[in-house]
Amino acid sequence: MTDQDLTLTQKQERFCIEYLATGNSRESYRRAYDVDPGTLPSTITKSAYELMQRPEVKARIIELRAEVAEAAVIDQAQLLVELRRVAFSDIRRVMDASGKILIPSELDAETAAAVQSFKIDEFGRIEYKFHDKLGALEKLAKYLGLYEKDNRQKADPLVELLRNLSGNVVGAVRSWPEVDDDDGR
Repeated sequence: MTDQDLTLTQKQERFCIEYLATGNSRESYRRAYDVDPGTLPSTITKSAYELMQRPEVKARIIELRAEVAEAAVIDQAQLLVELRRVAFSDIRRVMDASGKILIPSELDAETAAAVQSFKIDEFGRIEYKFHDKLGALEKLAKYLGLYEKDNRQKADPLVELLRNLSGNVVGAVRSWPEVDDDDGR
């Protein structure tokens, strides 16, 4: 199969993009091909199925998924870098060696990322407000799973019992009331 064979029409490309957004081939087909509202659902299902079977469409969906996954990894990494900057920020970095407060343009990237806002009064004094350091530390701890052990210690006793029994239960046994043979029943 040549690259020419893998060329998509505009509607096929839109179908692939819509499929990535919805995960539903029928809905993606409706959107990409501007399907008339009176079209039979079976017709849409058949057309969407046939489109999904085309090698060029399958290849494009795989390609788009890879691009989205790569972007998600980059976004996740950037998010962690920014959280790290706030969580491990150091107030001392807003001053030079002599103790003079630095102006915002003199701050290093790590410190500047931790600054939420600043004010300069009429006398030229600078007041910095930092992002919530404790909040950033908590978010990193959750991301790293550091609260999982603590959460298990506070778990619902019933949930813990069920977790411990998983795979070890043969089946439920119903207990029947005992019959007293003395009264003739």
